Amino acid sequence: MYKNIKELLQTGVDQGFFPGASWCVVHGDGKVFCDFVGYKSLIPEKVLNSGDEIYDVASLTKVISTTTMIMTLIENQKLSLDTKIYTVLPKFKHQNIDVYHLLTHCSGLPADISRASKLKNKEEVLDRIYEMELIYQTGEHIVYSDVGFILLGQMIEKLTHMSLNDYANLMIFRPLEMHDTSYHPDQKRSAPTELREDEVYSGMLQGLVHDEKAFALGGEAGHAGLFSTAKDISKFIVSILQNNFVLNTKYLNELFLLREEKLDLKGNILTRALGWDKPQKGSSAGDKISKDSSIIHTGFTGCNMFIDKKNQFGFVMLSNAVHPKRDMNNIIQFRNKIGNMIFKEWEENHDA
Repeated sequence: MYKNIKELLQTGVDQGFFPGASWCVVHGDGKVFCDFVGYKSLIPEKVLNSGDEIYDVASLTKVISTTTMIMTLIENQKLSLDTKIYTVLPKFKHQNIDVYHLLTHCSGLPADISRASKLKNKEEVLDRIYEMELIYQTGEHIVYSDVGFILLGQMIEKLTHMSLNDYANLMIFRPLEMHDTSYHPDQKRSAPTELREDEVYSGMLQGLVHDEKAFALGGEAGHAGLFSTAKDISKFIVSILQNNFVLNTKYLNELFLLREEKLDLKGNILTRALGWDKPQKGSSAGDKISKDSSIIHTGFTGCNMFIDKKNQFGFVMLSNAVHPKRDMNNIIQFRNKIGNMIFKEWEENHDA
């Protein structure tokens, strides 16, 4: 299986679908197999990956960092799923929206902020969010929303009186020995993402967050901004599989519960846990992974991960597939195939 994954991804690199990738297959007994292919950068020169690259993990931030931090606050009784957002962030005008709605992406808020590349600072980002109207009635649909997780990030900062980087380091990264994970990475080790050329920033983004909203927020945001390595995230996965996570068993198990199954605005059925996505046929975790015992997520830069607690395996792949421009990102087609490879191997070993 490991060889097949590498050959598949090497084909993607050879065909120019993405520059390179780093990944780990994780087993519940603590065994972890990590490998890499391709290039750290393509321009201004081609630089081969060495295996210790730090990647912009984009929306994996939502689950590795933000969701976990929110759950620590709930566990420590600083928050609840029913806490109304406006009680912590008084400028937020929609008084019926609570933490649960944001975590499950059914708040009614839009997915994004229009013309995000023009946002220059934190004040502009928050002003735009506080002015927003809902695009559907709260609780009626699922619309995956960066906006909701930006608000969760702001709540964490307000309640802890700490930056997201400092609180995540205190509660997650240091306890799990994720030493290469932060919102402010080593620039030299970081894989570059996109060549950005606009009125806010001009140049190659390397060690600086790719997402424009997170960039305007200073690199620390609830929806994006985290940088990490596949090996570090494998530690995160192992701790969950072995029930040695930073949350106690009760709150860890709650992350795996199916919370919402609703239509999006296009009529597609979506499924959500708290923060995390739930697998469906054709998902980034393959076609056969258990819906009940698994959680999954993806990131715009070319990253994805999944954890199957019942069957005791997990996977993470990090890539800078948006390098040097986002329209060259063609890594999505490989995710489902890899998920199916991993589950096939599990089935064969399980049957044996």
